[in-house]
Amino acid sequence: MRNLLYALAAVALASRATAQAGAQRLPPAIEASVNRVADSARARGLPTDPLFAKAAEGVLKDADSTRILDAVRGLARDLGVARQSLGICASSAVLTAAASALHAGVTTAQLSQLSKSAGDCRTSNRLVMPFVVLADLVARKVSADVAVSSIESLVSHGAPDAQFADLRTSVERDIASGERPDAAARVRSAAVLKTLEPRPAPRPPASPSPM
Repeated sequence: MRNLLYALAAVALASRATAQAGAQRLPPAIEASVNRVADSARARGLPTDPLFAKAAEGVLKDADSTRILDAVRGLARDLGVARQSLGICASSAVLTAAASALHAGVTTAQLSQLSKSAGDCRTSNRLVMPFVVLADLVARKVSADVAVSSIESLVSHGAPDAQFADLRTSVERDIASGERPDAAARVRSAAVLKTLEPRPAPRPPASPSPM
């Protein structure tokens, strides 16, 4: 679904402004509590914009303050767990996407497994879309093991974001048509994999010149 790509781009470009505006709309009592959670998260090097956005979402949905704060604290915990699993290389966008995967039911070991397939720190941002689609697949009842395996195979072959978005759309359509979630994920990820060029093997380090 192309709209997924556009939505992610909009969130990435305007996340700070949206979070600040959301914080201004929060009722004073909720805002004070969210600020305390955010201060603790900030001290641990975690992104705080998603926390204010989560609180603003709860207010828009007319959730009571207890549910809003529980959701904010839960997101802060997931962000912390994601940081421990992915390391200091993970950007705010990656951590936020990883937190959504954790919330959906992916384990920390599976996060780490998927992170390793992306390569080194310089390529860690490649995981934003894979984590978003992973969370969506698990939320649609694809088992975490199958979802991780499907996403990992595409990450390791350098699939672009559009391919992950197409995978999400195809699996969603198959499930709506009555296909079993795991079977849909396996078939569709295999089909995408066939369209990808194999990634070149890394070159071995050059031998030192003889003296």
